[in-house]
Amino acid sequence: MSLTKHPKYPNVWIARVYLDGRRKDPKTGKPSNKRKLYNFEGTEAQALDWYAQVLKTQQKATIPLAPTLEQAWADFCTYYKNKTSETTYFDFLKTWHRHLAPFFGQFRPMQITPGLIENYKTKRLSETYLPGKVKQLPKDDSEEQALKRRPISRKRINNELFYLSAIITWMTLPEINLALPLGFKIKGFPAKQVKAALPVVPDRREVITLLRATERPYRAMLCVWYYGGLRKKELLTMEGERVNLAQNYMIVLGKGNKERIVPIHRKIRIYLRKYYKPGFMWVNPKTEKPWVFLTRAIKRATDKAGFDKRMYIHLLRHTFGTHSIQSGIGVRSVQLMLGHASVTTTEIYTTLATGFLAEQMEKLGGGSLHQQNNKQLPK
Repeated sequence: MSLTKHPKYPNVWIARVYLDGRRKDPKTGKPSNKRKLYNFEGTEAQALDWYAQVLKTQQKATIPLAPTLEQAWADFCTYYKNKTSETTYFDFLKTWHRHLAPFFGQFRPMQITPGLIENYKTKRLSETYLPGKVKQLPKDDSEEQALKRRPISRKRINNELFYLSAIITWMTLPEINLALPLGFKIKGFPAKQVKAALPVVPDRREVITLLRATERPYRAMLCVWYYGGLRKKELLTMEGERVNLAQNYMIVLGKGNKERIVPIHRKIRIYLRKYYKPGFMWVNPKTEKPWVFLTRAIKRATDKAGFDKRMYIHLLRHTFGTHSIQSGIGVRSVQLMLGHASVTTTEIYTTLATGFLAEQMEKLGGGSLHQQNNKQLPK
């Protein structure tokens, strides 16, 4: 009987056991019966405990090898689709097929080490992507496209590692019991390295130009998006029963199913009245379900408007917050309309509202100091 490390796979142990005891051939002195080989996946301490149990009972007491992530992926998808939002699920699918499966798919959980995680982070940091054509390889780029390539952000890599951690955690759940828990925590980049840069917010004229350039089926949604300061899911899953045109407000279902009241701006009343109906207001006519993405519609509108800056869906929410501060609306009121849990998040828009800060600075010259300097000196 013996317990040895597997020559190829880390954290896998091989036990050679005579289940009915070792028998010797009287002529040769060699064992006359064969040993059984069992694989155990786990730490050395866990393997020794298991091996001691085998020696004590002389019975098969093995834990089967865990499936690889690729083998467990299909069942995890069924679980994850019911657990998370549709947008997050689609993002997971893309991330899995493009990045996680090629790198981690052939590994079992116990074969994944901190060093392997660091190798993945290094690999992804060395890669770039072409906006609008993320699958295109650098070798296929034109000279113009090569200049437009962008590096992979650390925040994006952290999201990918979050998905990796999710599938491994699911495999270790007691009710699933496909693998043993990892002996370490999958760590991404620290928060100070993934802090997003402040967005470049368009001014009011640029917003109007963008809305006018948007195709009519999508213009109403983008107008409500901007003038309501909504998140993407809040808009796309808006129900007619939550819109009160008589009293001029909307009940928005935000993060964590928290409800908040958002006033209806006069410029979107016509759109809300036109598209008002029970159930979901914004439905894709092809799928008869709420829209999931509007990225292409915004891209076409951006090109038609002739903007060279990047315009994206969530930027409309940032723009609403910034323009509200510039218009003199109090930070607390903006916080309530946007549904921020902390006013600290809302205060970011005071930084973006450069015109607002400039006006506050002007008060220094137009206040008591300015008045004091204008006093006539005694003769």
